[in-house]
Amino acid sequence: MGLYKTKTVDLGKKGSWTSHPGRLHRELGVPEGQKLGEARISAALNSPNPQTRRDARAAKGYAAMRKG
Repeated sequence: MGLYKTKTVDLGKKGSWTSHPGRLHRELGVPEGQKLGEARISAALNSPNPQTRRDARAAKGYAAMRKG
């Protein structure tokens, strides 16, 4: 089992995936209480680390889901 908690996101027929809440904050060195902001997420999209890029894309998608 991993060190951090995971959460499964289920979209029904569209599929599901495993989310890792707070992982992008840890990768970028930002405390979890602070907002990342669009600038940090955009910078993370160009990271050399593929896991950070993947988490940044997920964060951008989550923001779009919240806005509707």
